[in-house]
Amino acid sequence: MKISLQSFLLAISVSALISCAQKNLSTEKDIIPSPVEIIKSDGLFTFKSGMSLYINDKNLAPAHTLLQNSLEIDLVESHEELSASIVLRMIEGMKEGGYHLSVNNDRLLLEASDYSGIVAGISTIRQLLPIEAESGLSIPNVEITDYPHYQWRGMHLDVSRHFYSKKEVMKLLDLMSLYKFNKFHWHLTDDQGWRIEIKKYPLLTEKGAWRKYNDQDRTCMQLEKSMHNPDYAIPTDKTSVIEGDTIYGGFYTQDEIKEVVNYAAERGIDVIPEIDMPGHFLAAIQQYPDIACDGLIGWGQVFSSPICVGKDSTLEFCKNIWREVFQMFPYEYVHLGGDEVDKTNWNKCKDCQKRMKSEGLATPEALQAWFVREMEAFFLQNGKRLVGWDEVVEDGLSDKSVISWWRSWCTDAVHKATAAGMKTIICPNSHLYFDYEQKSDFLKKIYDMDVVPSGLSDTQKSLVWGVQCNVWTEWIPTMERMEYMVFPRMMAVSEIAWCEKSRLNDYKTFEQRVMNQLKRLDKLSVNYRIPDLTGFYDRNVFVDKGEFKVDCIMPQVEIRYTMDGTDPSSESALYTTPVTVTKDTEFKFRAFRPDGTFDKLYTASFVKEAVRPALKVTENLKPGLNVALYDFSGNKCADIASSKLIKTYVSERIAYPEGKTGNLAMVYNGYLEVPSDGVYTFSLLSDDGSILKLDDQVLIENDGLHSPAERSAQVALAAGKHKLELSYFDYFGGVLTLYLINEEGEKTECPSEWLKHE
Repeated sequence: MKISLQSFLLAISVSALISCAQKNLSTEKDIIPSPVEIIKSDGLFTFKSGMSLYINDKNLAPAHTLLQNSLEIDLVESHEELSASIVLRMIEGMKEGGYHLSVNNDRLLLEASDYSGIVAGISTIRQLLPIEAESGLSIPNVEITDYPHYQWRGMHLDVSRHFYSKKEVMKLLDLMSLYKFNKFHWHLTDDQGWRIEIKKYPLLTEKGAWRKYNDQDRTCMQLEKSMHNPDYAIPTDKTSVIEGDTIYGGFYTQDEIKEVVNYAAERGIDVIPEIDMPGHFLAAIQQYPDIACDGLIGWGQVFSSPICVGKDSTLEFCKNIWREVFQMFPYEYVHLGGDEVDKTNWNKCKDCQKRMKSEGLATPEALQAWFVREMEAFFLQNGKRLVGWDEVVEDGLSDKSVISWWRSWCTDAVHKATAAGMKTIICPNSHLYFDYEQKSDFLKKIYDMDVVPSGLSDTQKSLVWGVQCNVWTEWIPTMERMEYMVFPRMMAVSEIAWCEKSRLNDYKTFEQRVMNQLKRLDKLSVNYRIPDLTGFYDRNVFVDKGEFKVDCIMPQVEIRYTMDGTDPSSESALYTTPVTVTKDTEFKFRAFRPDGTFDKLYTASFVKEAVRPALKVTENLKPGLNVALYDFSGNKCADIASSKLIKTYVSERIAYPEGKTGNLAMVYNGYLEVPSDGVYTFSLLSDDGSILKLDDQVLIENDGLHSPAERSAQVALAAGKHKLELSYFDYFGGVLTLYLINEEGEKTECPSEWLKHE
């Protein structure tokens, strides 16, 4: 067959365009969470404005809108399935929340047995779309069969400590839907602010939704300045000036609540409201003091005083709130809270004592259990089921209630709840509290976690309902900071909640999918955390010359640095190759996203240092270090000196003491004996503060109140013994490890045979 030169060139041009588009497409291997089964074939399906869409069930009308809005094109509803290019079909026989997606050149078919499955399929379509706008709206021809392992895939957001607008909450819901989350746990009230309109008690929001700046706000302001990070700034659109005072806050009207609930439902997400009681209720008590124990309003040593459960009027107050809440939230489950209740006042209150006597209750703990059971019965009478933090497992609830297991140190709660037939949501603070600082290994830590605690029977395992990540916002005042704390580790939660454990066996592949997804988040203007820059330490030592080297797993970011003490900007020197260092130098550097926004500021000091001589210790040293254990009250290591000594002993390791919990401090003393001359690299992980000294000089400072954080440093040491002192303190159960890092960057616990004492 003869063809013209013009036709030949046109064919080459079209082929090149298609090839380019295919290179820019997301692939089926990029999807998070990973689908159960994928079969890919050649060819593309291209979405076009005006394309016909058929649904076989009127309940899928919101899905039509969701898909149309995701594509940002108009889809015309068709009444004929056979002629439609896109078909959304409800069928019987598929697993709950699962879907089947079949795509070929001319037709896209999405099937499920429930609405949530259709939405999950749309989320997969969204992830198959190209990231680059110039690539058009084409997805590869695929056949996907997929379903979730767990039915509860949750995200919690505290809007009491810091408030998030309706628009910001909706953005979070969009991102949740993209990664197949289906439960939004909305923490609407706490001591710091009341965020939901209750018409019967208008002062809850007229006054209780606003406050003068508190310690949490002031801490955020300090962090904004000290870290040069605008993400910590208190949003000015959530402040007002009343009679000369700046107040901060906000709340949702009942109409706004319903709008959010409907928005979530369109995305396959159930909204679970939390009204925390009987504790964490100070925002209400301050406006309606009669609900507290008479004359006993305020803060205890740690937590605020709770409501007075001895008064019938208090119980009616709580129930009236819930009656209005029930009308706003159609989902079957609501969250009572029930955690961290300071019961001191109940021992002093005549009404509480009277209640205890009339109900035959021997202790304040029994009084709390009585209150929680009363609320459970009230919920059931109103067609609702109670969810509570895992403390309520002790309260004698029925198997119709659910616990949220957050206390990672208390696995008994899961055993007790499931043994009693109660469903359990897994959200341990050790892995799934997203207010905790992200560390370099956090993504893998979540990916590798065992959702189901050991020792459960098969029946108990079946009651593990799912997984949830929790965002407490004491120090997260902005949407930008919230996104930074949530992403990318939310993707790991998506993966472990959707995929059976047996499929979670390739972290490196998952990590690469995350890196590809971050490109999508760039397009969505999400302020995600850039993976840690590597290749350096906080303190770097060289004897002759050193090398400033930085690596990043994300190729699309720019790294810019300064050497003059100023913070790097988009105009600072661009890092491309290692920089040789011959004198003491401090580098400041940070990674910049493609949109010009930047991540955290790094500082790495390079110190030219002679090898520190070993000490001449003539005594015969013994294995281990001397340890002094203190009863601690303070906020920095310097406060240990004024603490009460409990005991002294010898430890062969530097580690958190077994069998201890919080409010303690430790000081290790002895010697570090290294085998040869050289530059040694150490890192110190602690929760809370710690300081490491070698030869009476501070090597690593990791002081202050903080969640688990790790700091590193190098030091040039001669073979032999060097004086070691390590100070540490902790509240509420902590972490302490001193690591040795080799030249390949591999980290091991500091060898016990190096630790000696007199």
